[in-house]
Amino acid sequence: MFWVELIIVLAMIFLGTRKGGPFLALAGGLGMLIMTFVLRVPPSDPPITVIRIMIAVIVAASCMQAAGGLDYMVKLAERILRKHPEHITILGPVVAYIFTFMCGTGHIVYSLLPVINEIAMDTGVRPERPISASVVASQNAITACPISAATAGILGLMAAYGNINLFNLLIVCVPATLLGAIAAGLSVMKRGKELSEDPEYLERVRQGLVKDYKLDHSDDKPVTKEAKNSVIIFLVAMLLIVLLGAVSALRPTFADGNSLGMTTVIEIFMLVGAALMVLVCKFDSNKMLDQPVFKTGMFAVVLAYGLCWMVNTFIGDQSGYISDTMGAVANQFPWIYIIAVFIVAAITTSQASTTMIMIPIGMALNLPVYVIIAGWVVCNCNYFIPASGQCVAALGFDSAGTTKIGKYVLNHSYMFPGLVMSVVTVAVAFVLGMLVF
Repeated sequence: MFWVELIIVLAMIFLGTRKGGPFLALAGGLGMLIMTFVLRVPPSDPPITVIRIMIAVIVAASCMQAAGGLDYMVKLAERILRKHPEHITILGPVVAYIFTFMCGTGHIVYSLLPVINEIAMDTGVRPERPISASVVASQNAITACPISAATAGILGLMAAYGNINLFNLLIVCVPATLLGAIAAGLSVMKRGKELSEDPEYLERVRQGLVKDYKLDHSDDKPVTKEAKNSVIIFLVAMLLIVLLGAVSALRPTFADGNSLGMTTVIEIFMLVGAALMVLVCKFDSNKMLDQPVFKTGMFAVVLAYGLCWMVNTFIGDQSGYISDTMGAVANQFPWIYIIAVFIVAAITTSQASTTMIMIPIGMALNLPVYVIIAGWVVCNCNYFIPASGQCVAALGFDSAGTTKIGKYVLNHSYMFPGLVMSVVTVAVAFVLGMLVF
């Protein structure tokens, strides 16, 4: 039955991936129908705790975007990058990483790519270098961000482990993912021909397709007080969450002796932050529903509901078999689990989905916490198959035509910096995890 159920799960994931979009979650419903009505497998509960956290974070980030906070952050990034244009190949990935870390979504990189491309062109740097490294770095911060859907997922799923909380998770993941992002930039410092020698760029210059790319700021909207206030409120809420995760004594203790859980803390402070943004910044809360962050975030919620419900049902039914037959091998060769996470992440191109699929498997295998964490950070490998929105968008933002997807698809601009980033991130997380956990 293990293999029958596994084939059904993999078939539904494959079908959902082929169709794309929210159908990946809908395919989970098809899998649930087969397993419960045909195979008589008792259903597990959907990941309600994780979904609650995700919704709270999405609401807060959407309110910040509605107030103009994300636009304000992009202006700050542009100012930083323009002060040191000669270091764009390192600064670009670092800034992209910081923005994702602060916002909880890698889609913020769309706003940075035109700036990175322009600065690279102005300084004679091959745009492929900072663009490719920035795209992969923006994804790597997802597993370091205290408010990302993936982080909410692993905290909710591993709540039963007494030795893991938001604070010690960040102690491991922030250095690991940041060093990985920097390594991605360093790995492409000399990648490809120099811009002045690149045939694609020279041909575009000859045809008059490449001009003096100066961003026209004449239509830029001035930064409002409300935009600044929304960013401050959002960051304060995030810092308070981290503080309460680090100092458990600050969390209220109830009559039964239990203190307030961190999942509830995240939900409360994100919703309070959103409420304060609406009250202080004085905008119509309905604007939140039209923001891109809200739409992409709710897509992740739908995935967590349909897809992860199916996976949890499979794990719940077969946990004994998984632990007895595969646990010894996985514990002896932890790299097998890490590679499995990499493969699933490359297929689903979603950190949140990969978290919901692979963390329960790692727990069922009774793997050490540091192995599960080292595997989790590699779920940022959605660059492997260059089908994610960030990878595709970056091709258009590179006006010199140096960022490419090769003839054989996998020989693309993101592969080398991405693999370097993943290896460094996993290695650092593995070592730090052994020390912390």
